[in-house]
Amino acid sequence: MKVTKINDWFEKFGRFEIKHRWGFIIGLIIVTVVCSLGLTRLKLDNGEEDWFDDWETTKINQDHFESIFGSTDSLMAHITTKGTDVFDPEVLNMIDELGDELLNNVPYASSITSLMELSLPIGTEDGFEVKSPFEDGVPSDPSELAEKKAFIMSRESLVNSLVSEDCTETWLIVNLEQYSEGLDEAMQKIAPPAMAIFNDPKYQSDKWEIRPAGLSYTEYEEEKQITSQCVSRIALGFVVMLIFLIIFIRSLRGVVVPSIATIGALCTTLGASGWMNIKGNNTMLLVTVLLSMALAVGYAVHYINSFKMYFRKTGQRKESIVMGIRDSGWALFFTVITTMAGMLSFLSAGIRPMRWVGGITAAAVLAVFIFEIILLPCLYSFGKDKEPDPTFVDTEGSTKSDLRVEAMGKSILNKKWITVIAGSAVLLAVIPGMFKIKVNMNYSDMMGERTPYIKRLLEITRSQLGSQYSYEVLVEYEDEDSLKNPEVLKNMDELAERVGTLSMTKVSNGKPRVSSVTKVIKEMNRTLNGDDPDAYVIPDDQNLVSQEMFLYEISGGSDLYDYVSEDFKAGYLHIELAGYDGEEIVQNMDAVKEWVAELFPDASNAGVVGEVVQYAHMNGKLVRGSIRSIGTSLIVILLLLIIAFTSLRTGFIAMIPNVAPIAIIGGIMGYAGVNLDMITAMIMPMILGIAVDDTIHFTNHIKYHFELTGNYRSAVLNSYREIGKTMIMTTIILCAMFGIFLTSTMTVLVNIGWLSIVGLGSALIADYTLTPVLLFITKPFGHETNK
Repeated sequence: MKVTKINDWFEKFGRFEIKHRWGFIIGLIIVTVVCSLGLTRLKLDNGEEDWFDDWETTKINQDHFESIFGSTDSLMAHITTKGTDVFDPEVLNMIDELGDELLNNVPYASSITSLMELSLPIGTEDGFEVKSPFEDGVPSDPSELAEKKAFIMSRESLVNSLVSEDCTETWLIVNLEQYSEGLDEAMQKIAPPAMAIFNDPKYQSDKWEIRPAGLSYTEYEEEKQITSQCVSRIALGFVVMLIFLIIFIRSLRGVVVPSIATIGALCTTLGASGWMNIKGNNTMLLVTVLLSMALAVGYAVHYINSFKMYFRKTGQRKESIVMGIRDSGWALFFTVITTMAGMLSFLSAGIRPMRWVGGITAAAVLAVFIFEIILLPCLYSFGKDKEPDPTFVDTEGSTKSDLRVEAMGKSILNKKWITVIAGSAVLLAVIPGMFKIKVNMNYSDMMGERTPYIKRLLEITRSQLGSQYSYEVLVEYEDEDSLKNPEVLKNMDELAERVGTLSMTKVSNGKPRVSSVTKVIKEMNRTLNGDDPDAYVIPDDQNLVSQEMFLYEISGGSDLYDYVSEDFKAGYLHIELAGYDGEEIVQNMDAVKEWVAELFPDASNAGVVGEVVQYAHMNGKLVRGSIRSIGTSLIVILLLLIIAFTSLRTGFIAMIPNVAPIAIIGGIMGYAGVNLDMITAMIMPMILGIAVDDTIHFTNHIKYHFELTGNYRSAVLNSYREIGKTMIMTTIILCAMFGIFLTSTMTVLVNIGWLSIVGLGSALIADYTLTPVLLFITKPFGHETNK
């Protein structure tokens, strides 16, 4: 496929476009306005449920669990005292008042669990009764208060669970009803009133510190933080883009068009998504926005510099516009195809948000190109011709900086084998690091401790009682009252002991944070046996177990059905985690699954469920999806390069500079200990989409000039002179844009910043060195006719 023939077609298109420029401009405005009207219908959220299809086992198990036991979400307050303990009357009264206010004002709040709201079996002269020690309020008599404190601290089920053994920490838990809507909608109702209550000055004191937590509460904070940080960094990046365009292009039209192309392309594609009722993901949208900005800059700089080179030489405006389209049009169009192919590879990921961002980004890439190829030539066509500068006539429109880049190209060709050896050494050095990459979706690590709410959550996690993550083990039988069987209950206790030995299980002062219905039964059995600590066991007689449960229920106990279904077919263990390490949690859960199968062979349904299970499952999906998408994009881009250049050898050579930055990013991530998560997983395809542009421009120019001159050295040096400076300019602008992310408080955005800079920088170096040198050495376009 001759580049000269393709360029001739683009020349004809350029003449047609300039002739009908108003038709193109008006048509673009109409399409943009119509599509943009769909923005009001666009739905974006960040719900974890979108990462799973309805038929997936993880989703089915979670839905089944919630259909039995209701919501797994709760609103919590971790309370730490300063210079006193949690049984200080002032602290207890604050807990009581805070609990009442949360219960009365937070949607979906159903009940409170705290030191002031307990259901404990208490021995009496007639037997026992289930009541809260502070049912009548906080006693004013110090001896009576001390007696209640001693009783609560004697309850094994509460110490190092609800209250720390040194009495400096406790939990206030607002149990939430099952949502009538999704988490994204529910958290908008739950978090704001709770936040207002927690921030009320009356709950601030030098005697205590309150740290809020809970899924809906922290998800709300996360969304606000991500939105704030992403919007501010993108806005600053946009400003930086404009500043550098002004410095490099020095043309109002050259600054305005990339801005319009970015905004117009995003409004058009997202608006069209709204018209089609396609729901998107607001976190993944970051990739679409960044890539649109990057490509708008790249496309504009390549075309404008091509136009200016002819205009300086000839002074003929419209002819220079046509020549600019002729020389850059095919390369630009082909980069659009390859970038779209790379992003569409996300469709193979099997994850809905990744499929969506792949499709919407591919559409945005095409839209950016359409905006640029219409607006740049049409707007630049307005204006007068000028007399050509004799200096530029002699250099064929090249500036001094263009000639310096050409001189650098001569030096690189003269040291071609040193270039090949150095490039190979770098790649060999980073390959071991690629195998050190760890897949982990730890939101705390992603957001970073400089983020205020993450700092608070980590303080909770590091406390005696605190835990940020948890999961449940469901045990379900076909027959009613199966959970009254002592053997089943003892096996649940046995499972709890084993789970307590796992590496990720939270341990508070030597006590594993595992709870189940057995704690209620054991507390009842102890109370009925004269409060003997040795009686804190599961009775051997099923009738006795049934009686204890019945007595607890009729005496007003409220904790029983927190852990078992009303028909006693199903129950569960609640396990709190010390932190989040995706790989280690998967190993822990594999062990739990084996123990469950061993201890409950007759159960109709038994297994691990919970939010952390979804995260762990998401880790696996993420790595498989990312590998598939990256692999697919590399294969598709390779095939397109082979087809475009009608040469297997040229296609493989052109791929080397594109694989190099991915390998370097992967190696540095591995050596630096940067996790592969749902954001950093998008860096490689995004960098590939940007890097392939320069490779195509350079390779296409070399092939074009070889067809004209028949000499490889001349073709390479002409290409350095014509587009070498442009490649440097686009890389500097993009690195400056991504450099803004280094100022973020979010670790993941900082990682995006420096990894993108490394990727773009290494891509430029590879394109400047490996691409021309390999083409010069291998001579893939045929034999030279002019030596």
